[in-house]
Amino acid sequence: MQRRECLKGFVALAALGMIPAAVADIEAVRPLGRVRDLRADIWLSETALMKRLLAAEAVIVGEHHDNPEHHRLERWLINRLAHYDQLGGVAMEMLDPSQQARLARHSTAELLALSEADLRNLLQWNEGWDWQAYGPTLRRVLELGVMPRAANLERQTIKELVAANQAPELPQVVIAAQRQALIEGHCNMLPEHMLDGLLAAQVARDQAMAVALGELPATAVLICGSGHARRDLGVALHSDGMPLSLGLIELAPSQNDWRSALPVSVDDAPPYDLAWFTPTVERGDVCGALRERFAGGQRSK
Repeated sequence: MQRRECLKGFVALAALGMIPAAVADIEAVRPLGRVRDLRADIWLSETALMKRLLAAEAVIVGEHHDNPEHHRLERWLINRLAHYDQLGGVAMEMLDPSQQARLARHSTAELLALSEADLRNLLQWNEGWDWQAYGPTLRRVLELGVMPRAANLERQTIKELVAANQAPELPQVVIAAQRQALIEGHCNMLPEHMLDGLLAAQVARDQAMAVALGELPATAVLICGSGHARRDLGVALHSDGMPLSLGLIELAPSQNDWRSALPVSVDDAPPYDLAWFTPTVERGDVCGALRERFAGGQRSK
């Protein structure tokens, strides 16, 4: 189906009710569940959102890995692109090249015939990624006749980059922002001597994701963490094209100041092209858990 032919069906989208059709540009409107075009500074209806998605060569979706609503919205987005015969491919941060090679030995039909346990075993799934979150997405992509594309590096490669501890060559403003994000993301507990290596691994993963996305036809989808999806710091910096950056942004139920939920950009443009505001999830004492993890690592030495 040609892209302009796809646009004929947009009117029907408003009836789905997933995104409110009324999008009066009023700051007092409740943002939860809505999509904001951060460049145009307007709320988008579902019809307008789909126009943006279908017009893009690639869409980078930035999630919080432990938020079930983010995984649901990712599957919704994939399904809608497929509905308009516009899903070029799906790349995932959760897959590495060795896993892609294992998938490539089988057809999508053969993979779909596997049980959840067998598919998980075939992939030698990394337990750091919640299978309950990503298994359904993988299976849905396969059901659509699409072979998932690995977007991450091998774990050994990442370990080697961290161990080498060499800062990547990037503009200083980007380096500073990335370092600060790493520090805050680890509750200010990271030793200074580890930062260069961790930053090198982060940037190398951004570059690998950009390559994976660039090898897929339009409209390609990349599922990754919210930091990787940032237009000013992440994958888009290393992309040859102009991917659309969609951040899934958490808000508390009573939080109407959506602007304060966005990360500060390193330039004059927004950190994402689009922001989709979702409920947050209860995480408990994240920093306490991280402190125990670090303490355990020290005791094991």
